[in-house]
Amino acid sequence: MKRISIVLFVLALLLAACVPTSTDSTVEAELRETLVALRVEQTLQASKIAELTNLLEQPTATCPVCPTLEPTPTTQLATSTPVPTEIPPEPSPTAQAQGSLSGSLGYPSEFIPPLRVVAINTLTGEYYWQNTVLNQSSYYFSELPVGKYYVLAYLIEEPSEEFFAGYSQFVECGLSVECTDHSLIEVEIKAGQESTGINPVDWYADPAASGWPLDPTINWD
Repeated sequence: MKRISIVLFVLALLLAACVPTSTDSTVEAELRETLVALRVEQTLQASKIAELTNLLEQPTATCPVCPTLEPTPTTQLATSTPVPTEIPPEPSPTAQAQGSLSGSLGYPSEFIPPLRVVAINTLTGEYYWQNTVLNQSSYYFSELPVGKYYVLAYLIEEPSEEFFAGYSQFVECGLSVECTDHSLIEVEIKAGQESTGINPVDWYADPAASGWPLDPTINWD
């Protein structure tokens, strides 16, 4: 600050020294104006220097605590989860309609040997069978699928390809010697009904000539 003042003062003296010795009022006025301007400039510079000094002496301003910026939530596009196609359960097999079958047994002798009573489906060839014991005079099938059947009786102890019995027209004719028809009768099994009086007691036919089937439970080969 002092140095600047001295410099300005010296400049003022030098300017004054360079002025002619004439006492012209115009020159004096110009010198005075110049001195005034220098003093004003000196004052302004001194003011700026003081201002800068004050700024340097002040503590560095600290930033206020900034609020924590939370991350901007991103909009998540809704994703559709594919719904698994429901597989329908396999349909359970429909219960097959059934009926029942019963009848009497006989044998051309004083006793009835153990027999195998067989019901053979005339359409599919499927057969159902049951064994009887000595002198058993009746049989009963409780659950037969609906359909038409031949009913036959075969010897168990001494199976034969030539001697067995069946439910035939001869039975319906009363086992009379006058009846010559030994063809088997198709017995119809109806749902929920019992076919009764189906008596496989025709022991007098020629099975081969009449086209009767052999016991399907035996391998005849």
